[in-house]
Amino acid sequence: MAQKATSLFGRIFNFENATIILCFIPIFLFRYTFILFPGALGYGPFIAFYLLLPIFIIKYKIPFRELAWVVFILIVGASGVISGVLQNSVYIKVAGSIILPYVFYAYVWRHFEYNVERLFTLYLKGAYAISIIGILLFVDSFLGNSLLEFFQLFISIKTIDASFGIRLASMLGEPTYFANVVLPAGVVAMFRLIVKQDKGIGLDYLTKRKALVFVVALLLTYSAIAFLGLFLGGILLLLRHGAIRYAIIIPLIVIFARIVIFQVPELEDRYQGALSVSTEEKQTGDFHGSSFILFNHAYITWMNLKENPLFGTGLGTHAIATEKYSLGNKGVEYHYRTQNAQDASSMLLRILSELGLFGGILVFIFLKRNFIPRVPEDPVLWLISTAIFVTIVMQLLRQGNYILNGFPFFVLGFVFTRHTFNQRHIFKITK
Repeated sequence: MAQKATSLFGRIFNFENATIILCFIPIFLFRYTFILFPGALGYGPFIAFYLLLPIFIIKYKIPFRELAWVVFILIVGASGVISGVLQNSVYIKVAGSIILPYVFYAYVWRHFEYNVERLFTLYLKGAYAISIIGILLFVDSFLGNSLLEFFQLFISIKTIDASFGIRLASMLGEPTYFANVVLPAGVVAMFRLIVKQDKGIGLDYLTKRKALVFVVALLLTYSAIAFLGLFLGGILLLLRHGAIRYAIIIPLIVIFARIVIFQVPELEDRYQGALSVSTEEKQTGDFHGSSFILFNHAYITWMNLKENPLFGTGLGTHAIATEKYSLGNKGVEYHYRTQNAQDASSMLLRILSELGLFGGILVFIFLKRNFIPRVPEDPVLWLISTAIFVTIVMQLLRQGNYILNGFPFFVLGFVFTRHTFNQRHIFKITK
């Protein structure tokens, strides 16, 4: 007897698709889009954790390996509580907000059987969807914002005006967040655009048209992170693709990038702001706010490191260091005194401040250990690894929240890509 075909509704709205959507909601949805309940663990995208974690815990074994590493970091980072610098309740909140998403995404990778290509393709589909929405909102900004007003009937979407249109942020609240999330897609997109159409890169979903959408969306953020990330990704792809002979064009790319910076007011403001911030603590002047805030936290981190060089002052304590060492205390740009005190405007600065040199060395070892070599006959793994490496580096430079926008997904993805590489090629390499 012939089996009845599944309806279109049934193919779209089923448990597996619902699981996929929930798994990626924390990556592609701004944390303030809706609030579940008060507190840091009440962000709307966290609903995925609360709905799926019970199912994952029942279905799969506890991810002891990933959990052990997180707990190890939490123990080392408990120095602030032990020394009495940080209240127990604050540390518990910080520890909970770290361990929850890392355990969740450890389960996500387990659920999809550590299939790097499939999970990265699912990520690309989500990145493509929010890129299209972002570009439509950009076009809509010239047509009266009717599409924006329609979206705002259902969810919270904010826009930031630019010298030309808006700074593209899509569903992620801020252009920098969008840039960080879509950057891995942008890196692989650049590679897709330069290889021949009939030459596979291991990601059939990524056509040249989709690749162009990713690159355009990132450029329309007017975000320094997007431009710097694409620049770094492009250089790494050139070098890792064996095109060292093309390295001569890198200076030309630098010159071109400098020209672009001066043609885009949003980028020029940041560039000039970075130049205007001096190490002179008493200097006053018209600084670019974002540049000064980053410089301020670099100064705070340096002062905190001098006092606590080995293990820092503990997780969740950078805000306390900010109160103590901020240049605003000396009258320099006082209105920025405690801006971004929780996350230090940079994950690397925050890690150095809260975990000391131990944390900085751990980051270096993590990046070096999981950075895989290129295998010409299997380009997809080194391509994905390079893309994730770039976004991790950009997050270290310019985003200090340890878990924002599904960052644990990329951290674990970097590790599992290396594991998959070892399984496929380690014996061939060592033979």
